[in-house]
Amino acid sequence: MKVGFVGVGSMGRPMLERVAAAGHDVSFFARRENVRRDLEAAGIATGAPTPAALAADREVLVLCVFNDQQVFELCEGESGLIASLPPGATLIIHTTGSPDTAPRLAEAGRPRKVHVLDAAFSGGPADAAAGRITLLVGGEPEVLETVRPVLSSYCDPIVSVGTLGDGQRVKLVNNALFGAHVALVAEAERIARDLGLDPVQALDAISHCSGDSYALGTVRAAGSSARLQEAAGRYIAKDIATARNLATAAGTDLGLLATAADTVARPADQPQPAATPAAAPAVPPSVQALWDIEQIKQLKARYFRYLDLKDWAGFRGLFTDDCVHHLPTESETIIQSNEEYFGSTIPMLEHAFTTHHGHMPEITLTSDTEAEGIWAMFDYVQIDSPQGTIALKGYGHYIETYRKDPDGHWRISSKRNERLRVDHLPQP
Repeated sequence: MKVGFVGVGSMGRPMLERVAAAGHDVSFFARRENVRRDLEAAGIATGAPTPAALAADREVLVLCVFNDQQVFELCEGESGLIASLPPGATLIIHTTGSPDTAPRLAEAGRPRKVHVLDAAFSGGPADAAAGRITLLVGGEPEVLETVRPVLSSYCDPIVSVGTLGDGQRVKLVNNALFGAHVALVAEAERIARDLGLDPVQALDAISHCSGDSYALGTVRAAGSSARLQEAAGRYIAKDIATARNLATAAGTDLGLLATAADTVARPADQPQPAATPAAAPAVPPSVQALWDIEQIKQLKARYFRYLDLKDWAGFRGLFTDDCVHHLPTESETIIQSNEEYFGSTIPMLEHAFTTHHGHMPEITLTSDTEAEGIWAMFDYVQIDSPQGTIALKGYGHYIETYRKDPDGHWRISSKRNERLRVDHLPQP
């Protein structure tokens, strides 16, 4: 079948690779030039210049983007996917979001006989690469059977759960339960530590006991619940918020699932809600603490300067060896290691004009060698490419963690740029 993909990041790419390996005619659209080049250079699939051009001759189009807003931006309008797909084609929505999204798009596609499947999934990139994603499908059974040869290349099992929107409903309940499980594993870590145990060894032992669970295995694979929260906290938070809204609209609530899940779904930068003033910092005020905070400010100042002046040798030295880079939500890729981040960012920005500003830092020392920080940010980015010039202004926050290495220097150990607003500017 002729299959198109929009969203070829950490989840979408292994799905695409499995579909191509199964012998289907696969093409894709990627907003980032380096993503398109990488896939085409690997000979996996051919990139299209626009989503509309991609959709024009596709029998199946798989959508795997971050949220409902991106789904609507891509699907609706005169040049959207619904208007561009040929009659009889099927749009498969993998994005976790509102149960109302798929019915709304199905209604828009009905006059043109464009079908829609609500195809929520459970699993991660490794599951997609191994062909073992669990798919929760809402929609007409005959439409599912038509596209099953595509879906079965990366999904097993494929579970029909009802009508359009029901896939999302089951997925959101599942995610709320998973978030609660992760929170309970974090509590188990804390109790183990308080009892004088090594939490890692304790969880390893529990994995062979009745307390084992998928969530415990996920935490162990990440290294700790804190590491899992760094990597996936914002996605758990998004899903918990959506599930809570769904429950409220239905006249119910998440009950104990929300009580437990909130402790892990809340981003690390957001404090526990409280009626009283925030608790004192973990490290009491001292000359050393003030000095460490000042060194972290200087570290971030060098980050902005090295990035804008393209001092890549200096820039590389600002991060711990195991730094986790969380890319903006509009990016197709979610998380990168240092080498992946440098390998994609440096070529993209080498000849670009950039200006980055950070303001009003909130820095909290959590131990003698660990810290967290939030910076209000503004950036201007102008990238010239063969496809034209892209210019934008972004406004939001940097959310980071820091570690003092054995050499006494503070470095960035995780980084997330959350733009609250992006203004796309006319080409200069």
